[in-house]
Amino acid sequence: MNNFLTKLMPNNDHVFYGLFNKAASNSVAMAKLLNTAIEGEWVPEQKTEFAQIGRLKAQSAELKRQVYAVSGKALISPFERNDMYALVSAMNGFSDYIDASARRINLYSIDSITTPIRQLCKIVLDCALELEACVMALKDLSNGKAIVDSCNRIKQLEHEADMVYDKAFAVLNNEETDTFRLIKYGEILASLERTTDKCEQVSYVVESILVKNS
Repeated sequence: MNNFLTKLMPNNDHVFYGLFNKAASNSVAMAKLLNTAIEGEWVPEQKTEFAQIGRLKAQSAELKRQVYAVSGKALISPFERNDMYALVSAMNGFSDYIDASARRINLYSIDSITTPIRQLCKIVLDCALELEACVMALKDLSNGKAIVDSCNRIKQLEHEADMVYDKAFAVLNNEETDTFRLIKYGEILASLERTTDKCEQVSYVVESILVKNS
């Protein structure tokens, strides 16, 4: 009887976790490309990484679609469907903001990459790497400490991004006399800071999943 039920209701956990892991790794790839793009001499039109980030954003959306599609057919899932939707949607939101930040840097015709922009891009990458570790740890919900530790590190990174942004924006407002430069750099800094907010939102979803399934 048990064998019959197993065949009738196959365990799709490995499918879902595989999709979650791919979504998290996709964000890491995007964040790495963003950091590569701002390294060295700043010549935006020669930075092919921005186009690659755009393509990876499309992959993130496709992974979200696949989670929705598979969950609609699966009789068994690793945790509640609404939580799976919330998780993959939050990760997709994080990827969207990495792409949005990259597009602002690429299209705003800024003349240089400032230290705060570099710092925020590095924090975005650190967030993505921590998120990847966190999501991959979800396959074993009994390992709550590792998951919580990753969530806490993401929150700390988001706090660091807030501090970098606040200081940089204050300096920008006090010292920049060109209105257009003020707007361009202000929007880039704000977009990068919001990207870390989006990663923090994923950590909240993960914590909720952990609480419900502990």
